Amino acid sequence: GSDNIGAVMADSQGRGRITYRDKSIDNVQVRGVSPDYVNFSSFDAERGRLMSPTEVESARPVAVIGWQTADRLFGSDVDPIEKMIQIEGVHFRVVGVSAKRGALLGNSQDEFAVIPLSQFWMIFGSRRSLALSVKPRDLAQIQPAMDEATIALRSARRLRPKQPENFGLFTSDTILDIYHSATNGIFAVLVGVVALSLVV
Repeated sequence: GSDNIGAVMADSQGRGRITYRDKSIDNVQVRGVSPDYVNFSSFDAERGRLMSPTEVESARPVAVIGWQTADRLFGSDVDPIEKMIQIEGVHFRVVGVSAKRGALLGNSQDEFAVIPLSQFWMIFGSRRSLALSVKPRDLAQIQPAMDEATIALRSARRLRPKQPENFGLFTSDTILDIYHSATNGIFAVLVGVVALSLVV
């Protein structure tokens, strides 16, 4: 826990088949997330609950699924909460269903499953790109926050001091410009959405 970083989320994405009894959906977006994901506003559970940081940390086989995923697998008559589904053949217990978001550019934003990152790695392998989202406590501290995130990431990837970084780091200056010109109210919302991304 550093002074400058409010929260850091690592997440990785893949696509897989999700099954409940005799119903299957192919090519569903599956996201593996680290415990801090609960601090990022892009995740919600309209029914049930989000996975707890402890469940994520201990790689419990729990999942939060998108509204459409729930609708296609369970229909309107069955309550998905606490039901067992399979993601790529691995069993998960549904703890939450996200609110309906609708489509963006013609693509549904409601067809997904969110699972603990360690479980994601067990299914999809860990040699995938990992996105790191960092939420600074204060925008003036974005550079120190990035430096700390870089150090944290180096240790997470077990790099020795002389080894080059095997990940890239970028901030979105345009987003920062928006922050500076925006009122505090919007600023808070923007920080919730994307503070800065570290792409591994």
